[in-house]
Amino acid sequence: MQSPITMDQVVGSKVVIKLHRQAYEMLDLQGIESEKFVARVVGVDAFGLWVENPTYTTIPVYNDEGVYIPPEERNEVTHRAVFLLQWPYVQTIMQFPDRPAYRGGVDEAEIGFKAKAKREGETDA
Repeated sequence: MQSPITMDQVVGSKVVIKLHRQAYEMLDLQGIESEKFVARVVGVDAFGLWVENPTYTTIPVYNDEGVYIPPEERNEVTHRAVFLLQWPYVQTIMQFPDRPAYRGGVDEAEIGFKAKAKREGETDA
């Protein structure tokens, strides 16, 4: 008989998260294309589940020195982001403890977030 899984044991692994339909529609989180998605859990606390989006994109209006970037010179930048999914928004969390591919250390491309360019059908060709 295996010992029970606790939320602390989920940290560092990929899980399937299903949001409540209303939460999914209300949150409109970048990269999440459906109520059910895969994400790496980076923390758990009383407020909710901290998950990682490895392909969060922004288009900076100012450079690192604080200088304004004209619209025609702006470029999309991809960042690793971590955000909190509050417990009331989460309907289900599913983990596969016996599947090594669902543990930490897997390629970011396997995470359920979609890069903005891929969502909009753009290619790097």
